[in-house]
Amino acid sequence: MKRILIEQFNTGYEVNGWFVALKNAVANMTAEQALWKPAGTEHSVWEMVYHLWYWNDRWRKRYLNEKNEKGPSAISETFQAKENATEEEWQEALDKLFAVMDFWKDALEHITEEKLNEQVSERYTDAWSYPLAHIMVHNAYHIGQIVIIRKIAGNWDASKGVS
Repeated sequence: MKRILIEQFNTGYEVNGWFVALKNAVANMTAEQALWKPAGTEHSVWEMVYHLWYWNDRWRKRYLNEKNEKGPSAISETFQAKENATEEEWQEALDKLFAVMDFWKDALEHITEEKLNEQVSERYTDAWSYPLAHIMVHNAYHIGQIVIIRKIAGNWDASKGVS
C-alpha cells in the first residue's frame, strides 16, 4: 500500500504520469492568470490552489494530532483568492501549498504499515490508508481543472504535459 500511495502522490505532485503533476500545472503562472475565471465557471486557479492547500493542511494537522479550527459551513468557502493580488502574494500561495505537499511527500516516505492501518480518530474510524488514497484522487481532480482553465485561457504550455 505504501508504494502505491507514494507513486500516486509523486505523479500528482512533481512527476507527470497519465496526467499533469501539480508543479507543472501551475508552472510559470502569473497572479493575473491565476485569478482569471472562464465565463460560466465557479473557480479560478488561485481558488483551487487555496482549496488544495486547505484540505491537504487539514489532513496534515489530523495526521500530526494537531487541532483543526472549525471548518467552513459550506465547501465553497474553501475556494478563496485575493482580488487584485500581487505576484508576491501568488508566490506565497504556491509556497504554502508546496510546503504542505512536501510534508505529505516526506510523511509517505516514512509512514509505517502500522500507521497506514491505524484508525484516524475516534470520529473518523477508517484506517489512514483510506483518506490518504482519497486525498490523492481529490488533488488529481483539481489539478485537471487547473490545466483545463489554463488551456481555455490560452496560457497552457504544452511542453508541461497534455497538449
